[in-house]
Amino acid sequence: MKRILLTGASGAVGFQALKELLRRKHSYRVRVFSLDLPSERKLFKPYQDLVEMVWGDLRNPEDTLEAVAEVDVILHVAGIIPPAADLNPDLAWAVNVDGTRNLIGACRQQPQPPKILFTSSVSVYGDRIQNPGIRVGDPLSPSEGDEYARTKIAAEEIIRNSGLPYVIFRLCGILVRRLKIQPLMFHMPLETALEWCHDSDSGYALVQAIEEESLQGRIFNLGGGEGCRTKARDFLRLMFPLWGLDAGILPDYAFATRNFHSGYYLDGDELDQILHFRRKTLQDYLRTMGECVSPMQRMAVGVIPKSIVRAWMLKMSEPLQAIRQNNDGLVRRFYGSKEIFDSIFQREILGLGSTE
Repeated sequence: MKRILLTGASGAVGFQALKELLRRKHSYRVRVFSLDLPSERKLFKPYQDLVEMVWGDLRNPEDTLEAVAEVDVILHVAGIIPPAADLNPDLAWAVNVDGTRNLIGACRQQPQPPKILFTSSVSVYGDRIQNPGIRVGDPLSPSEGDEYARTKIAAEEIIRNSGLPYVIFRLCGILVRRLKIQPLMFHMPLETALEWCHDSDSGYALVQAIEEESLQGRIFNLGGGEGCRTKARDFLRLMFPLWGLDAGILPDYAFATRNFHSGYYLDGDELDQILHFRRKTLQDYLRTMGECVSPMQRMAVGVIPKSIVRAWMLKMSEPLQAIRQNNDGLVRRFYGSKEIFDSIFQREILGLGSTE
């Protein structure tokens, strides 16, 4: 029976991987490495008789040494992600990079070093507005200000140079039930090509990969495929009504026009042909989200004057804040120039429609 170590089990993908591992409890002994926090203990309490818990911190070499002792495979999913990674880049580097280095160092001290399956990100490819088709061999070019992407590139390099057996998965955007309106949404140009994958399908793929030796030493783009593709503008127009919002409530000028990431994985089918993990589509997700928001919740949002809702949402737009604060550096990062913003703004005001 293989012994599996899972990091990041409290995150969206990690938790789905945990549930899938437990469905295969007759094949795997599961160890979870997690921070010793009240919220983590509460989350894992229902599983305390099913998994071995190691409470510790990736930033502590002694903790990682305890976590990897005598395991056969590591699913390394832990990491600081946006927006937390943007707000505290030093923490992101400490956990995502130094933590990975500690994990690798601990593995090297084992009599039989384990295989490591690592989740990276589509963000490593940077801005793909003009060239949305992505393949694994494409240049790694993180967008300006994207420290998270840089940490993933650095962690990938550590793993590739470790001498350990490994597989790296560059995950696309992950669909979760708690997907919500947040400032990061406004960093995404409306013409962004989005490929999503359900959190459950992603977690399933990681567990499927444990036994698949043909993946070893390779990097894969992990995405939901054609059934999970859309444009950012269309995705928001589908999502907003589910929350009780007008599909066209936000103006184009509130959104950045550059320096994001995402695209369509042109080589993503290869991984699905091996692991057979794609089970849900974007339409499945929309149905689920529609069921999660009650008619009463949508009605409650609907009675609030549209102008108030719009003003509240626009306050979250960091690109728009950069314009209002005359922050030239951020204006260039989000729009390219003040002139580009002005052009979009004028089109909106004059009722000329979107800039598609």
